[in-house]
Amino acid sequence: MEIMEVDAGIINDAAGLSLVGNERTLDPKKPQLFKSFEAKKENCLGKRDKSNAGRIDPKAVDICSVLNERDDYYTTSSCAGRCFLYRGDGIKSHHKYIPSNQDHAAAADNDEKESQGLGFFQRYRVNHDVIRDAQRYFNIATLDPSHEQYDPSGGGDPVRTIGQFDHKKALSSNKTTPDGHAILDASSEQNNETARQLWLRFEPFILHVACRTMNAAGALMAAARPAFKNVGLTAFSSSSQSSKFIVAIWGDEGLDMPLLNFSNGTFLFSGQEVWLQELVNERHLRNWEKIARFVQHVRDMPPPTDADDDTLTHGWSTHAYESSDVAEGETKNKKPRKFDVVGDVAILNTMPPGTPEEREQIGKQIMSQNKAIRVCVARVSSLIGTERSPGEEGMTIIAGAQRNPLISTHVEYGIKCVVDLNHAFFSPRMGPERLRICQQVARGEDVLVLFSGVGMDAMQIAGRTEASSIMAIELNPMAAECARRGQRMLQRNKSVKCVGAADRLQIVEGDVLEILPTLPKKHYDRILAPRPKEGNLDGDLGKGDGGTVFLEALIPLLKEVGGECHWYDFAADHELPDCERTRKGIAGVCERMGFNMEVIHVARVGSIAKRQIRICMDFRLTGRIIQSN
Repeated sequence: MEIMEVDAGIINDAAGLSLVGNERTLDPKKPQLFKSFEAKKENCLGKRDKSNAGRIDPKAVDICSVLNERDDYYTTSSCAGRCFLYRGDGIKSHHKYIPSNQDHAAAADNDEKESQGLGFFQRYRVNHDVIRDAQRYFNIATLDPSHEQYDPSGGGDPVRTIGQFDHKKALSSNKTTPDGHAILDASSEQNNETARQLWLRFEPFILHVACRTMNAAGALMAAARPAFKNVGLTAFSSSSQSSKFIVAIWGDEGLDMPLLNFSNGTFLFSGQEVWLQELVNERHLRNWEKIARFVQHVRDMPPPTDADDDTLTHGWSTHAYESSDVAEGETKNKKPRKFDVVGDVAILNTMPPGTPEEREQIGKQIMSQNKAIRVCVARVSSLIGTERSPGEEGMTIIAGAQRNPLISTHVEYGIKCVVDLNHAFFSPRMGPERLRICQQVARGEDVLVLFSGVGMDAMQIAGRTEASSIMAIELNPMAAECARRGQRMLQRNKSVKCVGAADRLQIVEGDVLEILPTLPKKHYDRILAPRPKEGNLDGDLGKGDGGTVFLEALIPLLKEVGGECHWYDFAADHELPDCERTRKGIAGVCERMGFNMEVIHVARVGSIAKRQIRICMDFRLTGRIIQSN
């Protein structure tokens, strides 16, 4: 489930500059309407997930990602479908409100009715996956905390600890366990028939999407209808300054049925647990098939046809510079159309043509467009070494203060990191990817970040999620020092809402292949592996092993059931979107090590060369391979 809350630290879009990731484009003619939508999208996707799990459901990652990658859409809430047991009136707004006998007496004295606020709704064994063990899931006796085999999850979703943001009455109620899970206890409700009932419910896929224009909303609804019947525009407003078009898409695979005899509280389906399992699982599978069809229809959607869309910038430009309009007789400068911004430093990926004076004018023109930029540099060498950094002489300052060492403080969503531009690799264009990863981190997870660089990935997770622990490993001593300085800033950062963010983060300097064998096995819920490119050894024509040695080292550290890995690889454009070569490589390693796996999503992270793409394949382990006799 994905539900968002406002985050304070959003990167501002300077006047005349459009933001694609953290790549700036000189575009002063962009209409205010489109700037407003981009700002809303940036703000919404930076919000904290308020759902119980604190993350996007694994089966919803694909559709949310393909929509958020497009300029005209962003998701505001989602649920991939779930089953659960519940008691009460089944109304979500009454969740975790359990009326006491005093409440009933007060209602009677005031001539009030339960439907006017005294209803209640408690969920148990919420599960976003298929039911794998029917006897365990439908064993009602083990819902009682006093039972010797008390089992709050029943094999469903892990029971997460209550987050620091969930300040609800239920936390102090004796109706919850110490970890905040609901307890099946109707002892105080003996006279309330509703409290003695237990129901099974399946809720299908639901998604809400904000669209930039009415045409974009219409295109999305047309793409959704072949898979889902229930599609509609639920919010509509439009003006010259802003617009709001919200499309709702929801499935029809619902199920609601009682499990207990209302009169005596006995289980109605004793011996039929497998049949109940089949009822739920077939709905899950049909639901997921519809989501997969919807994903493909979105991928096949043509570009928007709005009349003003030609003012938008899509993707990365192939032209680095354009001529500026000048009067006859004046020097004609070439201004960059696109450049990266790291902190207060603008970075041109190539040296501009012309004399040093003309280059300085180009740099000053960039700085005049954004007062936050104080230095403009041009890269004069390729990224080298295992550090993937330009080196001491790899950057030349063409305008602004002469800064040595060339260090800057970069901010994403209120999280600060220190970047040594000469000696450490950092890409501001990975900002949307870091956001995508954060949206998948559930509360209570143990996270391992490999090849962590200056630590922005790890600090984003520490500062913006409720993960229990985050360990970041980096070989480059300069980058590791930047990460440690960032960790100290994280401790003092008042805009970080997650208390103890810096304390939950551990920075480790060293070789990944030497450190991984020393870490606990089957311990981590999530591992990030943004490995660097190994030159010509990687890619569809590469002769290397595709990072197999790293996979073999990290897979034993993942939890055997549900452990997720974000594996970064390099693919040709013709391999997208499935990237079968990468999938076979991961599956082969998992099989050799005795694990089943499934791919959750393949994300296009960025372009590294013509027709060469950096991708992230999200996969998870689904248990040990059972050897047949």
